[in-house]
Amino acid sequence: MSSADRYLGAAAAFDVPSLWWPDVEPVTAHLDATLGVPTAVLRLVDVSDSESGRGGTVTYRVEALGTPRPGVLDPAPRANWSSVIEAHPYRAAWAEPTGPRQLIDWAVDALGAPLAGRPVQVKSWNLSCLYRLPTGDGAVWAKATGRFLATDAEAIRIVRRYDPYLAPDVIASDPASRRSLLREAPGVDCFQTDAATIRAVVARWVAVQAAAVDDPALAALPQLAPSDLAARLASVLDHEVGPRLTADELEAARRLVGDIPELVGALEAARLPRTLVHGDFHPGNWRSDGTGQMIVDWADCYVGHPAADIQRLIDWLPEEQASVAAQTWIDAWRAHRPTSEPERALEPMTVLARVIGAIVYQWFLDNIEPAERVYHEDDPVAEIRAALASRR
Repeated sequence: MSSADRYLGAAAAFDVPSLWWPDVEPVTAHLDATLGVPTAVLRLVDVSDSESGRGGTVTYRVEALGTPRPGVLDPAPRANWSSVIEAHPYRAAWAEPTGPRQLIDWAVDALGAPLAGRPVQVKSWNLSCLYRLPTGDGAVWAKATGRFLATDAEAIRIVRRYDPYLAPDVIASDPASRRSLLREAPGVDCFQTDAATIRAVVARWVAVQAAAVDDPALAALPQLAPSDLAARLASVLDHEVGPRLTADELEAARRLVGDIPELVGALEAARLPRTLVHGDFHPGNWRSDGTGQMIVDWADCYVGHPAADIQRLIDWLPEEQASVAAQTWIDAWRAHRPTSEPERALEPMTVLARVIGAIVYQWFLDNIEPAERVYHEDDPVAEIRAALASRR
């Protein structure tokens, strides 16, 4: 716990219901109640006894937005405090002591009215910080993303030009500070989905992708063209990943680099356009109120091949639902691009989606500070191994 750069002490360890480290709502709820003041998780400091990205014993740096009640923190000095507060060029804006408050203040100013209750920090990690803010007209969401990512507002404005109800309304945005203020998407997350929801979301998303192909706003988003994949995978292998593979795996991965032009040729034979790709297209990023659906969490978006999204969904779903998703996607693209053969994109994308994953995860690692690399440290290697398995 800190106030600015002043160390206040350590809170006693406690259990939280979520295994996922970025889910900080239960963390701040416990600390707010224990300390008697609002708190904000700035960033992860270290992890032990964990699986990849979840569980274990986690230490966060947390800012107290007020004076904690006495006697609830262990005041013993922390030996490495100077290294915890040491500046780093890749540190996210919200991971600094004033960052969460600046995000809230910006959102309140954009709303032009006071909040109806206390802001709730929902997520804080190396890619984003997310607050739920209560207003008289319902909840709104204030989100900040890393300087190397798109803002949700950039992608959502494109989406809503072609389907006003497929993504939440943008209230305000600050591209320079990577901030978005959004209306809450109604309903619940669709982790437990069904065939009807899959058909509806996939068909509507393909319609938007097909319509957005020539949208000039795509030029401002990150680009990941199929023709760039071979060079970018080669760079990943030469950068950090190579030494973490076995000699046989590295040799196979370099052969895969040589095979990518053939795979891209098979992909392009489907005659589908480059367009907006969500980047993490699965039901956990869909919301439904029982009558309509919205897609949320757009920070991973880029301009690339649309089959990357359907492959992400296929990998997520059980086999029967995956078949529904694939056929819906094929039918939708045939309807919007009658000369296309979308089914031809699916086989090469089983490999290329993993190549894209390795590239994207390494891109994350290249842009986040060392203490938070633990979120993604193993992901590029895992994706390359999956790509080799799919290629076989």
